[in-house]
Amino acid sequence: MFKVIGISGSLRNSSLNSLFLRAMALIAPKDISFEISALPGNLPLFNPDLEDAAPEIVSQWRHELQQADLFLIVSPEYAHGVSGVIKNALDWLVSSGELLDKPVAMPNLSPRTDLAQGHLREIVTVMGGMLSDSCSPAATLDCRYVLPDITEQQLIDHPRISPRLQQLWQDISDTLHSS
Repeated sequence: MFKVIGISGSLRNSSLNSLFLRAMALIAPKDISFEISALPGNLPLFNPDLEDAAPEIVSQWRHELQQADLFLIVSPEYAHGVSGVIKNALDWLVSSGELLDKPVAMPNLSPRTDLAQGHLREIVTVMGGMLSDSCSPAATLDCRYVLPDITEQQLIDHPRISPRLQQLWQDISDTLHSS
């Protein structure tokens, strides 16, 4: 059984990124354990002085990623960059190495997040994560992965979106089986 950890870069209750992760959880393949981590939104602000004696929640975050076979990140774009939630969560991993050689999937859920996506790719690459392009599709105006004002079930039942979600799981499964 493979383990995938997903994180959303948004803390909003109505976040489309979080909706996407919840929909993906509903259709996860039987050979993949998919967990959405709530820890990133609760982490203290990164402080290098605390790295050697990291707060317990930081240790839990690091352990969660150590146990994962693949890391799935979805993030909105704020001021042309990744969200503070994502940046802070990744900053806590810089010197501890949880991303080193770990497959990372970063689906771009909105056609308006290209700048943040580029920023996130740079961060993950610098940290040694193995970015999987096949597991990191980019949304376009014609090819979306989420829609506003829709539930998780409606998303996975949507005739245009459901096949994209299924294909993403297939690509993730292929990546896991080949790594």
